[in-house]
Amino acid sequence: MTLSFDFPGGIYPPERKVRSSQAPLQRATLPEQVSLPLRQHSGRPAVACVNPGDSVQVGSLIAKRDGLISANIHASISGTVTHVSGHDIQIESDGQDTWDTLAPLSWRDTDARTLLARLDESGVVGLGGAGFPTQVKTRVIVRHAIDTLIVNAAECEPYITADDITLQRYPDDVLEGAQLIASLCGAKQIIIGIEDNKPEAIAALEQAITRSQLASVTLTVIPTRYPSGSEKLLIKTLLNRTVPSQGLPADIGVLCHNPGTLLAALNAVRAGQPLVERIVTLTGDAIARPGNYWVRLGTSMETLLAQVGLDTDRLSGVVQGGPMMGETLDTLQRPVVKTTNCLIAATQAELPPGPQESPCIRCGACESVCPVQLLPQQLHWYARAQDDDKLARYHLFDCIECGACSYVCPSHIPLVEDYREAKSRLRHQQIETAKAEHAKHRFEFRQARLAREEAEKQARRHARLAQTKSPTSNNRADATAQPASTAMPSAAPQTDLRSLRIAQSAAKAAVRKAEKVLAREAQQAPHESHEDLETQLATARENLKVADLQLAQARENTQASTEESP
Repeated sequence: MTLSFDFPGGIYPPERKVRSSQAPLQRATLPEQVSLPLRQHSGRPAVACVNPGDSVQVGSLIAKRDGLISANIHASISGTVTHVSGHDIQIESDGQDTWDTLAPLSWRDTDARTLLARLDESGVVGLGGAGFPTQVKTRVIVRHAIDTLIVNAAECEPYITADDITLQRYPDDVLEGAQLIASLCGAKQIIIGIEDNKPEAIAALEQAITRSQLASVTLTVIPTRYPSGSEKLLIKTLLNRTVPSQGLPADIGVLCHNPGTLLAALNAVRAGQPLVERIVTLTGDAIARPGNYWVRLGTSMETLLAQVGLDTDRLSGVVQGGPMMGETLDTLQRPVVKTTNCLIAATQAELPPGPQESPCIRCGACESVCPVQLLPQQLHWYARAQDDDKLARYHLFDCIECGACSYVCPSHIPLVEDYREAKSRLRHQQIETAKAEHAKHRFEFRQARLAREEAEKQARRHARLAQTKSPTSNNRADATAQPASTAMPSAAPQTDLRSLRIAQSAAKAAVRKAEKVLAREAQQAPHESHEDLETQLATARENLKVADLQLAQARENTQASTEESP
């Protein structure tokens, strides 16, 4: 299928994909030891559940997710746990590589609850860079109606070819993984968006679609242009739908996953294999044997690069991710994690340091390439002036940080760095505001709880008085007085039940709102801390438990009083 729609701006940096894409997919050497960080995903770090000296197998659970936005961590080698801290878990290999997998499931014959639990249990997260927990993203159907699943196979960033080789080697599995996720989120159609610089992957997908005979799957080839792989831009290109400002694809009925994530999800269900390895592109002119490799999580980057012939004399720097949106590493003593899709070992000539920054000359080049039609130079001025009102007015948070503006800037201004710093400052302010609002809500809830408890106390007192009151007049007076004496205590429980039901409904609404806000913020800012939102959700859930308990107790008391009444 040919391209129907388009997005503005964009750039054409050197692709530099040939060196890594020409080599066949290989397996990196099994590491002798691994260091597994407890935070390899969006949200809160996992909590260690092993101790030094414990024996583990590949796939053994070593850290449990903590909170809604978090993910389990599993051992990537078999051996002995040698170190456990609040940051990572280290394992020494026994050289046996024995596995501890989960029971295989047939996703077509398994209910959605079980499948979501499997994705959760297996620690599957997005492998495109953000690391958002897949089971949380798939549960979006609770709040949104999803009609389309997009397989984001654009892989527009220079150097990276991990998705390309995944589609070449596992096209049928990726397609089945897409069917799995589509069935869970309710999507009726699957669209695969891929750039036209991947002919082998395109051919493999066409054959896989033909074999599957699925009318609901469409393959759309789009022109190669950066940053077409940004999910908002890809949605615009494929469906001509616009994600609202500071919104998510789910707001317009779309869910996006990359091929690596779909493959990992299928392996977790069909083979019972937790996420313990991933495909990583190893490339750059300082590497003798570039290519794509299956790498166990926790493998030292220094050890991994040495395996592929790293020339330390020529090495200028190592970039994790792509050159446009990646991170330049200050040390190689870091492990491969779930979100590590590429390591670029570059020479000085390959990725030279940028020239010294000069003042903005107001040329407008940044504006012409911005794919989301912002005004980068205005944002630059307002960010450095910390003019937060203007930053909000010019939609700072709609910036996808693709780096196109910085790439074309003749003054070599690090525009994206300015935007990231401003976003971080504004998010901190939002966190402080949210904390104050949270404290206010807790105070109001406490006051309401105290009022309910006082009402319950008064109702019980009236009931006791009615039961202990002795008759002082004749039988006729007794007969007429009895209804009057029971009227007040019978009305009080009814009023109390109504107030408790209202409180329970409010608590349920608060939980739903807290879950939605946390999921949205975690997807929009996956690398930021959301401790305050996690705390708000935990508090809302505790409040709901209290409201449920109070309502249940009140119903029991009312029923008991009714049964005791003559």
